[in-house]
Amino acid sequence: MASTHENSSGPVRRDLSALAVSAALLALAQSAAAQTAPATLPEVRVQGGAGVPATERASVGAITDAPLAETPQAISVIRSEEMRELGATSLPAALRTETSVSDFYNTVGYTEGLQVRGFQLDNALNFRRDGMQVSNHAPVALENKAAVEVLGGVSGVQSGVSAPGGLINYVLKRPTLEPLREVFVGVSERGTALVHGDFGGRLGEGRRLGYRINLADEERRPQARNAPGDRRFLSGFFDLRLPGDALLEAEFEHSVVRQRSVPAFGLLDRDGDGVAETLPAPVDPRTNLNDQPWSKPFESRASAGSIRFRQALGTNWHYGLRYGAQNIRTDDRLAFPDGCSSGPVYVYPGFCGNGDFDVYDFRSENERRTTRTGEAFVRGDFATGAVRHELSFGFTRTRYLERKEPLQAYNWVGVDNLYDRVVLPEDDTRADLNTQRDATTKEFHVYDTMRFGEGWSLALGVRHSRLERSSVRGDGSRPVAYRQSFTTPWAALGYKPWDGGFVYLSAGSGVESEVVPNQPKKYANFGETLPALRSRQVEIGLRQTLAGAGLATVTLFQIDKPYADDVVLASGLLERVADGRELRHRGVELGWTGRPLPSLSLQARLTYIDSQLTRSLEAGFLGKSAPNVAPLTASVLAAWQVPGVQGLTWTNRLYWSDSKPVTRDNSVELPSFWQYDTALTWRQRSSGGNALTWRVGVDNVFDRRYWREAPTQYWGGTYLLPALPRSFRASLQIAF
Repeated sequence: MASTHENSSGPVRRDLSALAVSAALLALAQSAAAQTAPATLPEVRVQGGAGVPATERASVGAITDAPLAETPQAISVIRSEEMRELGATSLPAALRTETSVSDFYNTVGYTEGLQVRGFQLDNALNFRRDGMQVSNHAPVALENKAAVEVLGGVSGVQSGVSAPGGLINYVLKRPTLEPLREVFVGVSERGTALVHGDFGGRLGEGRRLGYRINLADEERRPQARNAPGDRRFLSGFFDLRLPGDALLEAEFEHSVVRQRSVPAFGLLDRDGDGVAETLPAPVDPRTNLNDQPWSKPFESRASAGSIRFRQALGTNWHYGLRYGAQNIRTDDRLAFPDGCSSGPVYVYPGFCGNGDFDVYDFRSENERRTTRTGEAFVRGDFATGAVRHELSFGFTRTRYLERKEPLQAYNWVGVDNLYDRVVLPEDDTRADLNTQRDATTKEFHVYDTMRFGEGWSLALGVRHSRLERSSVRGDGSRPVAYRQSFTTPWAALGYKPWDGGFVYLSAGSGVESEVVPNQPKKYANFGETLPALRSRQVEIGLRQTLAGAGLATVTLFQIDKPYADDVVLASGLLERVADGRELRHRGVELGWTGRPLPSLSLQARLTYIDSQLTRSLEAGFLGKSAPNVAPLTASVLAAWQVPGVQGLTWTNRLYWSDSKPVTRDNSVELPSFWQYDTALTWRQRSSGGNALTWRVGVDNVFDRRYWREAPTQYWGGTYLLPALPRSFRASLQIAF
C-alpha cells in the first residue's frame, strides 16, 4: 500500500503549477482581448449532452459535415452524459453498448485495448484526439472528453496507416457559452473515490475569451484484491476570438496514474501433452495473480496538448493550422504468469492441468512514447452548375517515437499455483534487449462530396502516405529501416430513395505496419519492423430517420486483412514474415435508437460477424474463425422517466455475446454470456438555479461469473480474462 502512494505529492504540485500557469495565461489573454476591436467568430459546432440521433454529427469521418443519418459511413457517438449515466470511468466501459466493439486484453491497472469488427486496433495508430493522432499506450481520462466517436471499418482515407477495424476519436470539451460550475463526487467498488470539477465560460469584452478546466482526483480500490492505485488529472481548453473571423485555440491535459495491475489467466493442459486445451471454470474475478510481496504498480505520466488556428476565407471557405504533441512515460512492472514448466512437458501458452504456472519478474521502466502531429487544411463549399461540392484538402506530418531503456527484466522466478498460492523471490536483473522504434508519416488528402439533384450524392476521398519506419536493438545491433508510399482511395455512392431514407455503397482500402515481438529467445528477427500491408473493405448501408428524430441503421461489410505469420527455421527459432495469412470478416450491423414512448428512450444494437481465415502458411487453419471474435453480439439500453417522481430516470442495460473461439484451430470456445446493469438518476433543480444530480447503480446485478474475452497477443500468448464481479456505485453532481 505504501508503495502505491509514495511521492504522490510531486505530481500534485506539478498539476497545481500547471493550473497557475493556465490562470496567468487566461488573465493575459483576457487583457489582450479587451484592447481588440470586436470580431465575428467563425461558425464552430459545439455539442453537449445527449445528441439527437437523426441530426447527430461526428468529426471522425472527416468526409462530410452531413448528419450521421446522411453519412455514408458507420459511425457511433457516445456522449459524456451517457458515459456518466452508465458510470463509465474507462474507455471499454464507455463503449460496452457498442456491439461492434469488444475488449482486447482489458484488465485492471493497465492500458485499454479494443477490437472493432473483429480486428484489434493499433494503440499507436488507430486513436485520435480531436482528429489528431495520439498513442493509446496510457490509461484514458474521460473527464475532459465531450464524446467518444467510433468509426467502423477500414479508415485509410482518414488515417493512412492504421489497423482496419476502425478509428476511435476523443472529442474534447470546449468552452461553454454560459458559466459552468460542476463538481462530481462518486464512490464505487471497495472504496474507490473520485472527485471531479468541471468549470467553463467566457470572459472579457464581447466574451472573446473562452475557457474550460477539468480537474480530477481518484483513489482506486477495485474489486480485484491487492490492486490499489491512485490517479490525478488536469486539463484546460482556451479559445480566443480574433479579428478577421479567426479563432485561436490552445489546450492541454496531464494525468498521473499508479496502480498495481491484474494479469490474465490461461487455458489448462489436462492431459499433460504440452498443449493447453481445457477452459477452466470461471475463477473468482477478485483473484490477482500479480500479488507477490515485491510486485510494483504500473505507472503512467501522460501529457498532451495542441494549438489550433482557424480563419474564414470568404463566406463558405476557411483554412486551419494545427499542431499537437503527446508525451507518455510508463513503468510497466508486474509478476507475470505465463506458461508452465512444472509438468511432464513444457506448456505454452497456458497453465498446467493442476493450476501451476510460471511467474516472470517483468520490469520495463522509463518507456517513453512521443507523438508530434502538424496539419494544414482548407475546407469549403461551392457549386459547379447543379452539383454542390464539399471540398477539403490538406497535408499532415506525424512523428512517432518509442524509446526504452537498453535492457528490460523478464526473469523466471518460480512456479505458482492458481488454487494454492506460493510466495516467490524477485529477480529484477536487466538482461533482455529492448527495441527502439521510429516512425514518420507524411500524408496529403483530398475529399470531395458532391450532391446532385434527385437525392444522389458521390463522396470521393484519397490519401497519399509516405512511410518511414526504423528499428534498432537496445545495444545498437540489427538496425532495420525502410520507406514505402501508399495511396488509399475511398468512394461512396449515396441515394435518398424516400423521405428520411438514405442508402449507400462504399469501397476503400488502408495500410498498416507490424513489428516482430521483442522476444530474442523465440524470434530470429525479433523487434524488426515489417513492410506495410494493405486491407480492403466494401460496405453497404441503409439509414432511416424515425418519428421523434430516432434513427434505424443497417450496415453490411466485408473486410479482407493480410497478416504476418511465423515460419520455423532450422535453428528452432521463428521468423515472422509479412503477408503470410489473410482474414476475411463479413458482417451485418443493426441499430435502432428512438423513443417509442414519451417517457422511454430505447437503444438496441446487434452485430453479426462471419470470420474466416482465407489464406495461411498452415493449411490446417484455413476456414477457421479468428480467436476472440463472437459471431453474434447484442445490447439493449433503455432509459425510463419514472412517472410521479419529477427528474427520476431508471436506466437499464442488457448485453449478450455468443460463444467465441479461444484458439486458432477453434477447438476451445468461450461459452456465450450475458450481463445486466441498472442505474437510477434523480435530477433536482432549486429556485436559485443550482442543480443536484443523484446517481446510484449496480453493474453485473446478478454477479454472473464468466470469461468475457480470450485475446491472443501478437507474440503468441493466449489469455483469459473474467467478467468483473457485481459492483455498486453512488455519486452526487452539483451544478452552481
